[in-house]
Amino acid sequence: MKAGAQLDGEGWTSVLAELSEFLGKEGAPVKLCLIGSAACLFGGMDGRTSGDLDVWKPCSDFDRKELQAAAEKVGLRFDPKQTLEPGRPYLQLVEPGMVQVGDFQPVFVERMGRLQLFRPPIENLVAAKLVRASPKDLGDIQFLISRYRPSLDRIREIILRFPEPAKGRAVENLVYLDVLKG
Repeated sequence: MKAGAQLDGEGWTSVLAELSEFLGKEGAPVKLCLIGSAACLFGGMDGRTSGDLDVWKPCSDFDRKELQAAAEKVGLRFDPKQTLEPGRPYLQLVEPGMVQVGDFQPVFVERMGRLQLFRPPIENLVAAKLVRASPKDLGDIQFLISRYRPSLDRIREIILRFPEPAKGRAVENLVYLDVLKG
């Protein structure tokens, strides 16, 4: 893996293919539910890169030691909590708390050997990005809306189920939906 680089969708696909090789052929499936930028990266968003892949732990199923060993063999940091190495991509395990995605049934994306990739429905991803609504998040939202045409009513329903303070921030940022859908 190229040190120092943010990876685009093709770069992350290559890293995940290599990760699947290091997981081997024997054993239970390794299920990762990817949130954050993954739908944009793998959906072909021009110019979108990321130094990490966020794994939504509640909807994933893996042996931590096995996944960590395979990630490190590929050159990824695994679930760093305090320090990041500049320019070294990583897998981040994410649980509910500061990040809210809402309840959902994972959507299958792809299988590579034992590695199975899932993501939340697009409505949940957009709702989650509206909590922070950074410039990068707004760009992601615009891409997701134009590419997948999610239900804006469903996005609003998901947000209304978020706990505070995420709910309040996302409700304030709902104004962006009307601007970005056009």
